[in-house]
Amino acid sequence: MAQDLTYAYDLLQVTPTSSEMEMRAAWRRLARRYHPDLAKINPEEASRRMSEINAAYDAVAHHRALNDAQPAPKPRRRRARTARQAAECQAWRRQRDAMARKAAKAWKAAQATKIAEPAPRLEEPNPRQIALQTTTKWNRAEQSLINTARAAFEGTRKTLSTAAQRPVLSACH
Repeated sequence: MAQDLTYAYDLLQVTPTSSEMEMRAAWRRLARRYHPDLAKINPEEASRRMSEINAAYDAVAHHRALNDAQPAPKPRRRRARTARQAAECQAWRRQRDAMARKAAKAWKAAQATKIAEPAPRLEEPNPRQIALQTTTKWNRAEQSLINTARAAFEGTRKTLSTAAQRPVLSACH
């Protein structure tokens, strides 16, 4: 990419520090010189040379646009805290640290007791016990009531949808 840009700058006869106006003026000068309709050389050679000049100009313009589009990052400034906010933040940190110390102490105590006790032996559950543990949402009476309501709803929905499909007869049609 860097070689392409140096070749493009050399072809346009400008430097990377030159302004947009200078770069455009150099492109126009070369375009008048090598344009296939105006050139005093072979039109095919002039066309090839013109396409090189246009590609070089596009590459340099694109590179400059990318550099201009990426501004330098601004330093982030924190908003100054009030004394009350600083005190609240410090109190919160103290409370957080105390809770962390308490949790670590409890974890260490639990680890010490776990070593002394043997691990409980896991047994496979009985399928009958699993069936008893699962609870149903509704009993039979509630379920039959729900089924009746669902059937009534479906009937009403079908009636309304067929009524909506009937053609409307009016004097305007």
